[in-house]
Amino acid sequence: MSETIVKKAEPQESERKSNGVDATATGSGNKRGGVPAYYQLYVLLAQQIRDGEYAAEEVLPSENEMTAQYGVSRITVRNALQQLEQDGLVRRRRGARTVVLDRGPKDNPPLFEGPVENLLTRGVASKVNNLEMGWTTPPKDVSESLRLKLGTECFHLSRLRYHGEQPFSITRLFAAPFAMKDLDTNNISDEPLLYQIERTGFLAVAADQLLSAVLAQGDTAKKLNIPIGSALIQLRRTVYGRDNVPFMYHVSLYRPDQYEYNMRLSRETNSTRPQWRHV
Repeated sequence: MSETIVKKAEPQESERKSNGVDATATGSGNKRGGVPAYYQLYVLLAQQIRDGEYAAEEVLPSENEMTAQYGVSRITVRNALQQLEQDGLVRRRRGARTVVLDRGPKDNPPLFEGPVENLLTRGVASKVNNLEMGWTTPPKDVSESLRLKLGTECFHLSRLRYHGEQPFSITRLFAAPFAMKDLDTNNISDEPLLYQIERTGFLAVAADQLLSAVLAQGDTAKKLNIPIGSALIQLRRTVYGRDNVPFMYHVSLYRPDQYEYNMRLSRETNSTRPQWRHV
């Protein structure tokens, strides 16, 4: 029997705890992406805690209350609470209610924010595992993005990044051969490849990028230590050098519980149709 996390009608105080979970996703017999019900509930509760809907030392609803509220079994609730405890978000004691832990100042969140390259510039530590590296013929869409003749080989690099012991992103990167000509491809460091290219004098001046959401497939889910079908943030970026020549293309997948992408906007009001622009 599968489970579906469904928000039931509740009185007053409980109404502020919104569901935010796709009710078409089910439990162990999942019909959409294979995301277990406990993980859906865990993501929902973790987000509520991180958003401040539950204050430090506030007591969470009981297992029976959550079972009725979300339409899941008690074992599902217990598994979700166990994951929250492992993440350091709650404190559990046998025979006592689950309590939200103090996560420290709000201006020092645990999530990564912004481009990974900028995080490393600020000294945010991360461990790197190179999954693949070498010369390869890229997919058609990559060749087109880099304006290369089909069949032209690019330098390919796939990396898994960690914060502490927790994986948070996978990146697949392709660099045009003319951008790699002054680099020893047998001696690539753990730094972002763009840094290493720029040190040879080939500078980036602009980039096009697209943010979207995707579901984690089998191999990606395994490497990021999440269930298959979990939501991921996808960032696709094409990097340009002088004369608007593209030389690097990469796709990064981020765990949304470990990473968020913030940007500052300015309001353009000089025209008859005001609009927001990236700073």
